[in-house]
Amino acid sequence: MLQLLIIGGGVHGVHVAHRLLQQTPLTRDDIRILDPHDELLYAWRRCTRNCGMRYLRSPSVHHIDIDPFSLDRYALLPENRSDTNFIAPKDRPSVELFDRHCQMVIDNHLLESLHVRGRALEIHNHLTHVSVATTAETIHARRVLLAPGMGEQPFWPSWAIRLKDQGTRVGHVFDPDFSLDDLQAKGPVAVIGAGISGAQLSLRIAEKQDDAVFLISRKAIQVIDFDFDPGWLGPKHLERFCRQSIDQRRLEIMAARSKGSVSRDVKLALENATAQNRLTCIVDDITDATDQAGSAHLIGRLDQYDCQTIVLATGFTEKRPGNGFMDQVIKEFDLKTAACGFPVTDPSLKWHERIFVTGPLSELQIGPSARNIAGSRHSGRRITDALNEELTSSKP
Repeated sequence: MLQLLIIGGGVHGVHVAHRLLQQTPLTRDDIRILDPHDELLYAWRRCTRNCGMRYLRSPSVHHIDIDPFSLDRYALLPENRSDTNFIAPKDRPSVELFDRHCQMVIDNHLLESLHVRGRALEIHNHLTHVSVATTAETIHARRVLLAPGMGEQPFWPSWAIRLKDQGTRVGHVFDPDFSLDDLQAKGPVAVIGAGISGAQLSLRIAEKQDDAVFLISRKAIQVIDFDFDPGWLGPKHLERFCRQSIDQRRLEIMAARSKGSVSRDVKLALENATAQNRLTCIVDDITDATDQAGSAHLIGRLDQYDCQTIVLATGFTEKRPGNGFMDQVIKEFDLKTAACGFPVTDPSLKWHERIFVTGPLSELQIGPSARNIAGSRHSGRRITDALNEELTSSKP
């Protein structure tokens, strides 16, 4: 029987698996990673590619390996040296370098051998273990780690849903069936949402085509280098955060995230593209839209706009990830949730004696960094410490 089944093969699931193999008595026979895709990190790579992301917003010390300076040393290898590996501030790595480093970690530590292809459907509680019903088989394990991302719940405004149903070309950058490489837009393209995903996406589309590209956002683009204040990565903010009530923590997280902002290099690229008439940035709130024989007529609070193709970069719905699967787990194990629906765990990220969480599910303990690469490292340390304590105390 497995000691741990990790549900989710993204950055969080892969990093925690790697850390546990290196820093606990667990072996490759004890751990599996359940994920429906053909390879680990598939969804991460798809999203970064579709956004047209060239550089991460995270510093070089945030990655899936354990040693914080692993990526820096990797970049110094003769075959990896390049003037384009990093960008200021804080040596933010290129997506290409980061991705190759991820693959190096996966290959060197045989992490793909842990991958079980399938999707979790239900988890059932037994006296000494859990059973996880998947699309392929039933897996028995002493414990599970829930590591879902937000990627399966992109936010669609109601007007965009209606347009798509009418046959207009509308897609969301985070939809599983969206591909920037396959986008063959003819006529004007409107990108809705001017956070860093929308900004980078509009820049890449503007490079691909000669027709007009509009980047439409509800507020003027703000320049903030990181997703959150770096003080959230240590005791500066976290000690106070963890003394607060659960409801107050949710408010703190919402206030701390730099939503709708871009890093300074992306802002400069937007300004250059605008000056070259390759891109038009518009501040307006789209409230409605109509279909016009396959084209779209967008109605904002300030003006109206016509385009042939719409790509949404409107982020994710702010609900707990996991949908009906998570509802079943909560009911089966009688798990505690906050008013926002997210898990109330202990500091070690244990939601039940046989259930750990990471990623968005851990944010009421980890704070606003929980969804990010940095959050995976925080979670990994806590879960590793907890499992080491459990495994040591269970020895005869």
